[in-house]
Amino acid sequence: MIRPGTPVQALDTPALIVDLDRVEANLRRGAAVAAAAGVALRPHTKTHKSPYFAQRQLAHGAAGITVAKVSEAEVMAEAGLTDIFIANTIFGRDKAERAAALAARVRLAVGVDHLEQARALSAAMAGAARPLDVMIEVDTGSRRGGVAPEDAPALAREVAALPGLSVRGIYTYEGYTYEAADRDALAAVLRQAQAVMVELGDRLRELLGIDPAVSVGSTPGLLSGAGYRKGITEIRPGTYIFLDAAQAALAGGLDRCAAWVLATVVSRPGPDRAVLDTGSKSLTTDARPRGVCRTSGCGLLPDHGLTIARVSEEHGVVEGDGVERLRIGDKVRVVPNHICPVVNLFDEVVAVRGGVVEMVLPVAARGRLQ
Repeated sequence: MIRPGTPVQALDTPALIVDLDRVEANLRRGAAVAAAAGVALRPHTKTHKSPYFAQRQLAHGAAGITVAKVSEAEVMAEAGLTDIFIANTIFGRDKAERAAALAARVRLAVGVDHLEQARALSAAMAGAARPLDVMIEVDTGSRRGGVAPEDAPALAREVAALPGLSVRGIYTYEGYTYEAADRDALAAVLRQAQAVMVELGDRLRELLGIDPAVSVGSTPGLLSGAGYRKGITEIRPGTYIFLDAAQAALAGGLDRCAAWVLATVVSRPGPDRAVLDTGSKSLTTDARPRGVCRTSGCGLLPDHGLTIARVSEEHGVVEGDGVERLRIGDKVRVVPNHICPVVNLFDEVVAVRGGVVEMVLPVAARGRLQ
C-alpha cells in the first residue's frame, strides 16, 4: 500500500505519477483561454478517466464534461457529475437503452453522424419524460467519424423529426491539426475548421429555429494561441490537464507536463544501452513522426536528455549519447508521447505534491470500452 507522505523516489515501479500543482496550473491556463474567448469549456475526461480530476475541472469553471463511451459516462454520473456529453457515435440496443437511462438522471448529449444511430436512440427513448439531446458530428478534415459538412443540415433535420430526441447542435474534432507543419499552419487549419462549423451553426439556426451549440475539440487548438472565432460556443480539450511529450512544444516545454511514468533502470547490458522496467504494458507506442507535435521514440527522459528508443512488453530500451550516466537502480521520469492511452494502462494514479505522495486515486473509468 502506498501511504501519503512517501517520497516519489521510494515508490515501486513502474508507477503513474501526477503532480497536482502542475495539474492546477494547467487547469487555470485552460480556463483562462476559454474565459477570454467567451466559450464554454467542456473538457474531455478520456485523458484522466477520473471523477476527482473531472471535479477539479468543474472547480476551474468547466460547464460540463466530455466522455468517449457510455460506460465512461456511467462512471462519471455515479460519481456525481451531472452534465455529460458522449462525444462519440454509439449503436446497438443495449448502449442506446443505457444512454436513455442516463438521460433520466443527468443532462446528457450523445453524438450522431448517421440516421440509423438516431433511430436506435429514438426507440430507446420511447416513453421518456424528456428528450435526449443529440449533437451532430461533422467531419472537418479528420476523415474518421462525422458527416460531411454539406450533409449535416439534412441529417439534423431528420434527427429533429424523431420522437424522443432534440438536436442540441454540432461538434467536430480537429485531430488532423497534429499534422500541421508549424504554428502558423496549425492556426490556419483551426480557422478553416471553425469557419465551417460557424457557417453550419447559422444554417441550423435557420433550419430548426434553435440556438445551436457549436463545439470544437483538441488540445492543440487550446494551446496554439489561434483563438476561437465568434460563433464557436464550446471547446473540448482533453490532454491539456496533464500534457505529454507531443504537446510540450506548444505548451511551452516539458516542465508543464503534469503526468509521467516513474521507471527503474534494471539493466545496463552494454555501454551504449540501458533498459527500464517500463515497456508497452505501461507506455504507449504512439508516436507523431511529423508536424508541430512531432515526437520520436517511445517516451522522453527529460531529466537526462534521453529518449526511449524502443519498447517490448516489459522493457524500455534507452540508447544514445548520455546513456552512460544511467546506473542500475536509478529511478527516472518518463514523459510519454501520448498520455491518454498510458493512463488507461494503470489501475491507479499516484498524486504528488512537492515530490511527496498526497493521495492515490483509482483510474475509475479505466478499461470501460462499451
